[in-house]
Amino acid sequence: MKYQTIASLGERLHPLGRTLPDPQTGILYCDWTLSGVELWFRGSTLLADLCALPGAEMDRSPLNGQITERPTWPWCAVILDEEEIPAATFAVEGESCTRLLFHTDGEEIHRLRLVKRTENGKGYLGVRGFWTDGEILPPPDRPAPKQIVFIGDSITCGFGNTTEEKDRLFFSPDEDGWQSHGAVAARMLGMEPTLVSSSGICVTTYRGWPHPYAMDGLYDYTDRMLEDKLGRTELTRWDFAAHPADYVVLNLGTNDANGLALEGAEGPAHHARAYRAFLEHLRAVHPGAHILCALGSMDYYLYTDLQRIVAEYRRDTGDHRVECFRYPKMDIADPVGACGHPHVSTHRKMARALADRITALEAQG
Repeated sequence: MKYQTIASLGERLHPLGRTLPDPQTGILYCDWTLSGVELWFRGSTLLADLCALPGAEMDRSPLNGQITERPTWPWCAVILDEEEIPAATFAVEGESCTRLLFHTDGEEIHRLRLVKRTENGKGYLGVRGFWTDGEILPPPDRPAPKQIVFIGDSITCGFGNTTEEKDRLFFSPDEDGWQSHGAVAARMLGMEPTLVSSSGICVTTYRGWPHPYAMDGLYDYTDRMLEDKLGRTELTRWDFAAHPADYVVLNLGTNDANGLALEGAEGPAHHARAYRAFLEHLRAVHPGAHILCALGSMDYYLYTDLQRIVAEYRRDTGDHRVECFRYPKMDIADPVGACGHPHVSTHRKMARALADRITALEAQG
């Protein structure tokens, strides 16, 4: 078996989503939902050299309803070739972990993706390198897929989407980013997704809101959650120019509907100013993208506000590559995921609706 570090693989390794290389340790951190690595290899066996830092998840006692916090670890999925169903899923626990990604009796050639199923802040995943009895190959020469960025909260993360226990809080095994609506829609469209999402997050800060971050203070950084956890004072900024997006789907507002209430009478105006400012910033960093300002499928309280903000933005700027999009609501006949969140069945419906809209936009040119 031959070992190859992340650094030694160079362009034979394709990062997926936002990843943070650490030159001091040689670790490639893949912390955002669906971030990871893609490679092509020839051989019979491939193993990954992984590491992790714990996050925290919340649980509610069935006896007295008391909420407690406990460590949680990142969960991964292994995707072979163009398969829809992962070849393997597993948790990574601790500072050193070796996982078998692929094994067969004879030599074969495959495309393999190792992606993180769970969200940032609730377990941090590092990739150090790979062992193989064969060879990690240069990627084939083929057209690059279009890029679609999803910005959101727990709905975009896929919070609790694989359970039907609606009263459960966050359990890492229940959160499957591979089956989130963004991931499914991207596969339907043949696009490559990047997810920047965090459960409980709002577009901006509100007094007393419990999430330690707001998206307008997080989005410009590659992995601020990790670097803050590591105590770093200089944060790595994301290189938007090197990662141009074709589509950006902004699904924030479900938490803001509660957060703005903490601001009292000034809450709606505070939210409107922040949303407009963030929308203008998205256009600045994604100059060529079509931006969809979405809401759903749990709550639509701020949707008319978003429509007004977007209409004013379009009028003031002449930018008509920005529009609103309403995801289909959760159906009472469908299962409900953890803490009242969309189940994978709802995520599939959301994905279909979004894919249909983007397909129409593609046809318009």
